[in-house]
Amino acid sequence: MSLSIKIADLSTAMLRMLPAEMSHRVGMMALQKGMHQMLPAMNLQRFYRRMSSNVPGLGNLRHPIGLAAGFDKNAECPQAFVDLGFSFVEVGTVTLSPQIGNPKPRLFRLKEQRAIINRMGFNNHGSKELQNRLSDLRWAFDQTPLGVNIGRGKQTANEFAHQEYRDLLELFLDKSSYMVINISSPNTPNLRELATPKFLQLLVSELSPTQIGKIWLKFDPDLPKKHFQSLVEKATELNFGGIILTNTHRVEQPYQGGLSGHPVTTMSNLFLQWAYEVHSGKLPMVGVGGILSGRDIFEKIKLGASCVQVYSALVYRGPYTVFKLLTELQEEMDLVGAVHLDEVRGSYY
Repeated sequence: MSLSIKIADLSTAMLRMLPAEMSHRVGMMALQKGMHQMLPAMNLQRFYRRMSSNVPGLGNLRHPIGLAAGFDKNAECPQAFVDLGFSFVEVGTVTLSPQIGNPKPRLFRLKEQRAIINRMGFNNHGSKELQNRLSDLRWAFDQTPLGVNIGRGKQTANEFAHQEYRDLLELFLDKSSYMVINISSPNTPNLRELATPKFLQLLVSELSPTQIGKIWLKFDPDLPKKHFQSLVEKATELNFGGIILTNTHRVEQPYQGGLSGHPVTTMSNLFLQWAYEVHSGKLPMVGVGGILSGRDIFEKIKLGASCVQVYSALVYRGPYTVFKLLTELQEEMDLVGAVHLDEVRGSYY
């Protein structure tokens, strides 16, 4: 297995020699063609006994590591990510109509910081194409939860955004395990202005409790504490499925866009703490942002996250990312004598 990991790491390093967006496209094409199946399979079952859980509003997870939105925007190869070991997969962000996104270049690596900056701008094939792909998948939802992340179109005014989100919810609620309202990307003008308790109330005013329970909210790490906690309070009151913390951090240098990866670790962890101060464990949380090691996962679980999602780790650690992270997470559990991950969850408090 160690030789296979070295070969996979070498392939990942070669991919990183290409421009960032081209590298991502080549990697996705390789997954679509099933080239990952040439790698020896990872033995992940030994982790399940200690790390499986049922997350309300999400489903049964074999272990806590899922794929974050943005990697497979158009559901081109979600099964490939299951093959790579992810316990749940989130596709999107999808908008009602197709979008080409912002001008290129729009994806950048900061290798020394193990970080990424993107200003993609919700480039996607649109809701109709995604509908068709999800219909053709015949997905085993009971085995691997599949989420759909939805966003407001660039040309849609905020005053009409709630209706656009409702239209997307109607299209995908029955084709997914859960859905995510993206009102936190820094790359769609004025999108973050929707992050208000009033908008959350408006969004679900015509939905049933069952439908609301399948909807998660993704917040950004640039919100002031008081305002953020008012959103968490409202999300708890309205019985949303949960919250995802956090999206990318808005930056202007060295490139304009959203920063992800190692530099946002502390920031995203702080938001987990701020949220827990409000809901005291009543609202499920997915921790995302700066996860590049098993230790990073361990910290987020301690801070109350039910599970986590990764993106940048795949770029920097390659196709055996899940295997590496779970191995490191298990070592962290062994250090504190935790038999099951449930013993770690929320233990910071």
